[in-house]
Order: sequence, then C-alpha cells, then structure tokens
Amino acid sequence: MKTSNAITAVLVLTLLAGCGLMPERKPVDYKNGGTPAPALEVPPDLTLPGSSQRYAIPAADGTQVASYSDYSRDVQAAGQPCAEPVPAAVAVAEAAPARLMTVEGQRFVLLSEPFDRAWRKVSLALERAQLAAGDVNRSKGVFYLKGTEKQPSELRVLVQETKGVSVVTVAADAVAQAEATRILDLLFQRLEK
Repeated sequence: MKTSNAITAVLVLTLLAGCGLMPERKPVDYKNGGTPAPALEVPPDLTLPGSSQRYAIPAADGTQVASYSDYSRDVQAAGQPCAEPVPAAVAVAEAAPARLMTVEGQRFVLLSEPFDRAWRKVSLALERAQLAAGDVNRSKGVFYLKGTEKQPSELRVLVQETKGVSVVTVAADAVAQAEATRILDLLFQRLEK
C-alpha cells in the first residue's frame, strides 16, 4: 500500500514538471497587442450646468423677482458686510456668565449657556458649597438636596433651559423659604465665572 502511494506521488510530480518543459508555440504580447481607442469626450450637456428655475422667486404676476446670482453679485459689488462685527472683548463682556435676578418676588440665577453646560456648572457649584445632593434627576433637571436635622424639609435645585439660556431656581416649601434663598445666593457665589 505504501509503495502504491509512493508511485502515485512520483508519477504526479513528473507529470506536473513535464508540463513546464513543453515549449510555447508563440509568446503573446498583451501590452502591444491592443488597438488604440479614441480619446474620451465629455457630452455637451455635462460641460455646462443647466440653469434651473427651481430656486427663482416669482412675483405675483409670474415674473421673476430675484435669484441667488443677482444677490451674490450685489453683495460682492458692495464689498462690505451687512453689519459690523462686534469686537470679541465687548461681546464677552455683554454676555455675563451668571446673573442673580429677582422678578415679581421670584429669585433665580440666569446662565447664558445651554442646559448641559449649566447642569455641569451647578453640579460643581453644589460641590464647592459642600451641599450634598441626595438624588439627581437630570432628565427633569432636578437636584434633590439632603435636609439637615434642624431643617428636615426637602429642597430642590431646578435647572431649566429656554432658548439657549438656563434658569436655576431653588424650590422649597413655605417653612424653608429662607433656606432656599440662602442656598441660591451660595450657588451664585460658587458658580464659575
């Protein structure tokens, strides 16, 4: 059995080696054998963009009032921006990061930042003021502060956003209103400015 396997292996090797010994009749030159093709041409409808009336603004009678190219031509001819840019130092000074305000007896801190940044700042201010939050509900924007033994009522720090501006208030029952005012003042002092 071993000899038949050995004979088969030798026979296969000689046949494979024999295929490489046969000469080819004529070598094929693939690189030079091709015929030259004419150069590619761009169709005329692709060379110029078609003018579309899709964005034209029609008047009531159906005539065209304005187009973007007319507008851009007028702006380039003017060469000046529509409004003068505000210097950076003035822009930063106008938008104070945090303001303590009172409207109709309601006190709150106004932050000129979106909710996520305001939430982070209030969280850091609570840590700096060493006020422990018993529970946090970020989706509702509420920090539940732990009460003390002499002040067992629950205080809530609310963070709400309206049009990119965040409002921070401290809600409490009527008994703890003075404590809520003190905590709001403390938060305002500890906010990073």
